[in-house]
Amino acid sequence: MVLAAMLCSVVLLTLGLLVSMAVMAWYFYSPVELVAGPGCSRLVRANPLFVKEITVRMVEGGQGSGENGLVLYGHAGGPPRLDVPAAWSEARRVVVPANSHREWVYFLNRGSQIQVDYSVEPETAPPSNRLCVVVAQGKESFMQWSEKPSSVHGTTFSRRLVHGTGTVRRTIDSSQEYYVAVGNMNDRDTTVTLDVRVSAVLYDTTGADYACSPGAGSSRCTYGLPILGQNVAVLSSGLRERSGSESDDDEQHAKVVLSYEPRLIVYFVGSAILAVVLLMLYEVLATMLGCCCCSSTGDGAAEQRTTTASLLAADKEEEDASLGSSYDSVSSDGDHDEEAGGDEEEGRRLCVVCCDARRDCFFLPCGHSATCHPCGTRIVEGDGGSCPFCRRKLKKVRRIFAV
Repeated sequence: MVLAAMLCSVVLLTLGLLVSMAVMAWYFYSPVELVAGPGCSRLVRANPLFVKEITVRMVEGGQGSGENGLVLYGHAGGPPRLDVPAAWSEARRVVVPANSHREWVYFLNRGSQIQVDYSVEPETAPPSNRLCVVVAQGKESFMQWSEKPSSVHGTTFSRRLVHGTGTVRRTIDSSQEYYVAVGNMNDRDTTVTLDVRVSAVLYDTTGADYACSPGAGSSRCTYGLPILGQNVAVLSSGLRERSGSESDDDEQHAKVVLSYEPRLIVYFVGSAILAVVLLMLYEVLATMLGCCCCSSTGDGAAEQRTTTASLLAADKEEEDASLGSSYDSVSSDGDHDEEAGGDEEEGRRLCVVCCDARRDCFFLPCGHSATCHPCGTRIVEGDGGSCPFCRRKLKKVRRIFAV
């Protein structure tokens, strides 16, 4: 029973670990959709022990690489230097709907700077100062602001209530996505002109050993990772000045899908090694518990044998004593019969129950001989059987054979 429970626990533990590994692999290396704006220089790293290839493809219906200069670079021996300065700007005129917002995504590396110059057109300016410009660090902080625009504060935001013209600046201290948004908390649409200027720091891709431009449609770029290497990839887009209205917002903001091809042989070998280790652990525990069970069973069996032997010896002594007393009873009955003689002697030899058959048995443990064997058997087998002479509780009846 214990071994069966152990085996069940080992199986459940193995399945739990395998499922946990699969969930973790999916969480870290599941496909993700990215927005590659102008001046994007994103480092893509993956553990080559678990990932075989890095793949980038354009989202169906998106702009092609020829229009935004998107390139996937591969570098062997570790990440390249982050020391290439670059500057670019975007100017746009947007209409922000009432009680809504507009946002744009930029991936900026640490050390970069972003400056947003804004101008609210007077004829659409709201009477109350409920228009704000936000630079949010990361998608989570942006979603937090978009859900409650008036109650968010913290280091992940550069937020300013705007009216007329002004500037919002921020220095980038962490490489990730940044959201530039205009929030309109008024009851009418507002037109805003934005001039986004970025002083970026890009990765040096001059020493790349792989370069590929993903195209629209089914074209994709795949960079292989050697299992013992330290290869990384850099997703980079071109720099180009632009200006225009909100209809041109996505011209240089390409959407791509970044995916990872798992190294399945590693997962299979790792699962096999894990199963072997758990089985060995099970065998060790089974051996240890088996020895303990055998030891306790042997002690119990020896104790049981000792108890049984003592009970048998006591029973045998009791039977011998009862047998002796029964012989004495029969002998005394015989002597008494010889002295009485005649009919009186014959009556003393008859069963006291049926008064028909001769007495040919004796009872245990008292040893009295009072009945024939059939009557004695009925007395012993009946409930509460007792000796007709001494009324002692009876256990057995033994037959007497005359020699």
